Amino acid sequence: MYSLDSQWWPSYCGVQSTLPTAQQLYDTPFNFGSYNPEEIGCLSRTASHTFPNDSRNKHYLRSDAQWMSDVHFDLLEGYPERYIRATTERRDRSVNHILAWLLKCWSQQQGAGALSSTRPVNFDFVVRRGHLVKVLVTPHVQNGWKLAVTLFRGTYYFLEIEDNEDFSDAGDCCDYMGHKFEQYMTSDSPGRAPNPSQVLDVNEAFYSLVKASVKNHSILLSAEVDSEDPLVRHLKAPACYVELKTTLMRGDPGTVSSIKRLHYWAQSFLGGVPRILVGFKRDERTVVKCRTFDVTARGLTQRAPTSAEVPDYWKPQICFNFLDAFLSFVKKVVTEDNHAVVYVFSWNRGDDVRYQIKRGQEHCFLLPEFVQRLTQQPR
Repeated sequence: MYSLDSQWWPSYCGVQSTLPTAQQLYDTPFNFGSYNPEEIGCLSRTASHTFPNDSRNKHYLRSDAQWMSDVHFDLLEGYPERYIRATTERRDRSVNHILAWLLKCWSQQQGAGALSSTRPVNFDFVVRRGHLVKVLVTPHVQNGWKLAVTLFRGTYYFLEIEDNEDFSDAGDCCDYMGHKFEQYMTSDSPGRAPNPSQVLDVNEAFYSLVKASVKNHSILLSAEVDSEDPLVRHLKAPACYVELKTTLMRGDPGTVSSIKRLHYWAQSFLGGVPRILVGFKRDERTVVKCRTFDVTARGLTQRAPTSAEVPDYWKPQICFNFLDAFLSFVKKVVTEDNHAVVYVFSWNRGDDVRYQIKRGQEHCFLLPEFVQRLTQQPR
């Protein structure tokens, strides 16, 4: 849909044409106390890909999770007989589920009346958490990315672009195993035991809608939630949420590679999730150990440290300073307020962040009902 074979657009007068990613440029202090994600809503994704504004697909961490250590979870149990693979989610990387949530909120609060704000969506950026993770870790990783950005009625919206997707049986298998661990660890109501024998439909999900700010950038992001811990339900979301991960066990049990720690931390910290429960696999399919990590501004801290902690080669302040620089870069570059104009930002290892401009209605990725609703509003 978005090819990068056309000529790069030159820089505008006074606007840089690329954004450097070298770590040393961003290794300055960052005030992490100013980053306070707050949940302002939630929604579920159903098997039929509707997005009701409720928590029907929220899952709850098993009550004995904090005492679990030695386990035996077969992550391929039930595959492929009790597996309903993702149908459109891999192709839907835009923020349309957030826009559907906004439309329902407006309908409930204001009926058919006009929106009161000159900027109807009163955030600078509306984005999936996964999009920001890719940007956040850029100075420390090698894998490139492409993000499309459109400016509409004063707000910037994101879409991830992927050239190489894995729709193979191997891709399905990996997808199943990740969700299977969640099935072993959670249930659909607090206090109920997990039921790993039920059908696993990966099209169902629960999202937290979070508002946050990075310096002077206000953000509305959606974060898929793995589980809520019933033991801390009194805490305001997202502080009661727990991420669930699996990784192959290498060396001492409980040791996570530095690159995975970076991605675990980035995902959880952006969404305000304070804990990660990691299942360590003896082989590709069998989880035998569970460990809990706390998510802080300094990185990940294991509650029961091993004798061989992996030193992190990455720095949180570099990540957030680069994210701030990227969001500022987007604001300087993306100046045409038009849902049919899309700016494609891309980054590849060893290069700066670059961008192209695509024009035409065919490039619009915003929900049509959302575009129509805001187009009808007076400026």
